[in-house]
Amino acid sequence: MTALRILVVEDDRNSREAFVELLGGEGHEVDACARADAALARLEKATYDVLLTDLVMPGMTGLDLIAAARARQPSLRCFIMTGQPPQQVPGVVWIGKPIALDRLLDSLATLPTES
Repeated sequence: MTALRILVVEDDRNSREAFVELLGGEGHEVDACARADAALARLEKATYDVLLTDLVMPGMTGLDLIAAARARQPSLRCFIMTGQPPQQVPGVVWIGKPIALDRLLDSLATLPTES
């Protein structure tokens, strides 16, 4: 699997740190933010392959974050983590909470690579 540059946005510190450790341990380059506004600031400065965001966060929902992020980086592949029922949003992969880590890793492994 090709290493991906991943931005994790999760307001729960323990979950955020666990994703950084897990995904970094799989060979990915991972940055993490607790808030959507911090994530948007990072997207202004760096290019990412994947945005992995919580749905419900203070200040901005994960769906609002994805819309703003794709305005900056249209080819960004997006994943929403939530305990709520999935919605039909084109180009967004829904990952139910509690997170099935094997499903997340499988989803990342099957992403098409950019040429």
